[in-house]
Amino acid sequence: MPSRPSTSDMTTPSGRLLDALTPAPAAADDDGMPQTRHPAAGLLFVLFVIWLLFPEGEYQNQTLALSDVAAERLSRYRDALTVLNHTRWGDFAPRAADAKVDAPVAYVNLTGFREIDGFAWEDLEAFRQKALRLSRHAVPPINGQQLWDTAEGAPLWANASGTLHGEWERRPGSVPRTFGSYNLSRSVPGMDWVGHRVEWARNITGKSGRMMIRLEGNKTVTTYDSLAHSSVPLTGGKIRNLRGVATIEDTTGSGLNWEMRLWGVHWPRQGVVLMATTSEKFEGVFGLPHLAPSEDFFRSSQMLLNETLHRVMRKKQRNILVDQNMPWNSDMDNPLYTTHPSPHCEFVLYAQVHPPLLLEGQGKSLSALEADRVIRAIESELENPLGAPISAVPRLQMSAVIHSPDCGFFLETKGPPDYPPGEANHLVGMKSEVHTHQVKTWMLIYALVVFTQVRLLKNQMKESSTPSTMGRVSFWTVSAMVIVDGMTFTAAATWVSSAAATFLPTLALMFVSFLSMTIGGSFLAKMFEVQIPESRVHRRRASSNHTSDTASTTPSAPPTPSATGPILPGPVTTSRPPGQETIIIPSDQDMDAEIASAASAVPRPSAAAIPAQPQAELPRRTQTFQALVGRFILFSLCISFLSISSTTWYPRPRSLFLNACTFAYLSLWLPQIYRNTLRNCRRALRWQFVIGQSLLRLLPVAYFWVKEDNFLYARTDRGVFVVFCAWLWIQVCLLAAQEILGPRFGVPSGWTPEAWDYHPVLREDSVEAGGLPIGLTGDDSGARMRRGSSSSAEKRGAVGGLAGSSVRAIDCAICREVLEVSVIGAGDDEGRVATVFARRLYMVTPCRHIFHTACLEGWMRFRLQCPICREELPPV
Repeated sequence: MPSRPSTSDMTTPSGRLLDALTPAPAAADDDGMPQTRHPAAGLLFVLFVIWLLFPEGEYQNQTLALSDVAAERLSRYRDALTVLNHTRWGDFAPRAADAKVDAPVAYVNLTGFREIDGFAWEDLEAFRQKALRLSRHAVPPINGQQLWDTAEGAPLWANASGTLHGEWERRPGSVPRTFGSYNLSRSVPGMDWVGHRVEWARNITGKSGRMMIRLEGNKTVTTYDSLAHSSVPLTGGKIRNLRGVATIEDTTGSGLNWEMRLWGVHWPRQGVVLMATTSEKFEGVFGLPHLAPSEDFFRSSQMLLNETLHRVMRKKQRNILVDQNMPWNSDMDNPLYTTHPSPHCEFVLYAQVHPPLLLEGQGKSLSALEADRVIRAIESELENPLGAPISAVPRLQMSAVIHSPDCGFFLETKGPPDYPPGEANHLVGMKSEVHTHQVKTWMLIYALVVFTQVRLLKNQMKESSTPSTMGRVSFWTVSAMVIVDGMTFTAAATWVSSAAATFLPTLALMFVSFLSMTIGGSFLAKMFEVQIPESRVHRRRASSNHTSDTASTTPSAPPTPSATGPILPGPVTTSRPPGQETIIIPSDQDMDAEIASAASAVPRPSAAAIPAQPQAELPRRTQTFQALVGRFILFSLCISFLSISSTTWYPRPRSLFLNACTFAYLSLWLPQIYRNTLRNCRRALRWQFVIGQSLLRLLPVAYFWVKEDNFLYARTDRGVFVVFCAWLWIQVCLLAAQEILGPRFGVPSGWTPEAWDYHPVLREDSVEAGGLPIGLTGDDSGARMRRGSSSSAEKRGAVGGLAGSSVRAIDCAICREVLEVSVIGAGDDEGRVATVFARRLYMVTPCRHIFHTACLEGWMRFRLQCPICREELPPV
């Protein structure tokens, strides 16, 4: 049993880990506020990750106080095994529903099988008849002879291990039963029952719903001779142990999912599976042979259960002080022994395996001997793969009937002969080996998908390697991707410690998801470093606006010329009030000294004349990237825990929660659209990155929302998936529209802050106002102008020219090539579509210089300065 590493095991010889956890001095951020570090939070997080990665022991939450309860329960089980060993076929013969009152009855001394228990065993014979009807219909007669009775029908799977799912329909029993029909204190004394006077758990009240059964058979097959030659049917001489987990979804009733363990046996030659739940009030596994269809089923199962149950109890007795998990317990939530059980409905399941080759349409062309060889070869290759050519593995199918003897109802799977095959087909699934192969394949494909996402992210990081291009990318768009990749890594790391056949695929998925999470996290750190000054500017601007608003509402004394006059002079062309001195720049160009002397010459106002200024608010402490990562981790853990707990919710809330989470995840381009509009940026991400990430992150959603036989057997919803695809496509179209039509196309100007438009409309009537770029005005020596005419329409169309406009040319200062732009004439309409595309060809800076769009964008990726005058440029 693996043990958890202690603190001393985690420390290195150099003590680096202890040094890392030692409190460091408080640092100060850019605003001058001290930052407080919490080493305890980091230590707790490390311990939490270690707890997630290391598996629990086989025996957990054990206490010595339960050893007496375990000894008492094992003693009762030994008595029940003795009863099973000494009973014979026919000893359990409860009164049938249609029997006479004076008909002889017989019960056995097993809890739940006694007359004092009051179970509705009147429907036992009806349960057996329903079971035989399903078996004889599943294995059709050959030449008019029913060979299932002699175990000589069509070949069946020898190992019924697998996962199946389907729909069921509820049938009421002949004798109604409720929780008020039982006195558990009298039938099962010594137990302090919790909630036995309210509605019991597992009480299926709906008319129909879904069911999923996971079966796991013992690899050892017990062979025996025919035990009762005079009885019909014969069981074929083979039997094996079987256990399973049944999940019953009460869709139209309580809306809950009931999950339980069942224990029983499997007869491979006839494909019969008989299982039952076991609890404090129902010793189902000990009385299981008495529920079999005939004497031969009874004797073979009695022989097998006597051996296996005795072996299990002997092992439990040896480990009674450390292993206090109750054997054959059907309660998934409480596996330990308890003196305070909660009652729930008990179940007995009878299932019939269908011939696999007949399902695929291959059995009709093969003889019985050839079909049996094919089935045995397929099973041998699945259990011990040797590379034998198998075109396709037939599916696993069963028909089943479930009887609840204490709650008095039947659950029958929907399918032939009561329903047509097109409407329902009982329980359909795949064998455990095929299911494991599907899980491994899906994990490897998902790992390849995540690896492709990493490649796209690395290419985008190369594209956004400068502060200018990094400031365009939305921090929250990349954060959504990193959070999901981190959740994938956490799930894979948790599962890899207990993975068996899927260890290597899980390890591969864990590695690539960790790679994606770390690379994306480093990209986020650089983006945070680049974009944090922008948030500080916004905060300071908001703070200054608040201060100015407060000052404007405060009454003050009338200003005096000496108190309000500026220290520095205005431009030469501006008029000055009389008496204001002019500062002359000295010959040594020492402006600072001249300004200081001029300031000292200005008389200072008295303290009484200075109005009281409102105290400005202290700037808030800047949020660190480490604190943001901690919030991301906490958020992802909360979502993971909610997703796990949602498996116990009602179907509709669970579906709404999962759809809402997926919809929010697929809205990852919304923050980028918002940032493009806010910064007036046409394109921040490469289209390979946008299209690739959209498709790759939609593939896992498509697997569970569209594929019927996904390995989780999750219910598909193609309509919701179409909505997801449409929503993601709308976001991509908005990104494309922002690049083509402009990031603020259709957005009211009052909704966005002011930003420089690098693609303005050039009009001839803006010449006098100084609106045209330098070099395009009529008196510029470098400008070359061609008046629009019909003869040059083709040429103007190539550069975006319009009828009635002039095409002017200038040399681009970056590439030294000719730049031709269209200048709209006075009074012409500028709202045409052609104008929008023509404006994409050039960019005009705030200093009125004009360049090719590709040239200036390539320049601004590395330097936010004008190539001509070196003036600072606003980011794109």
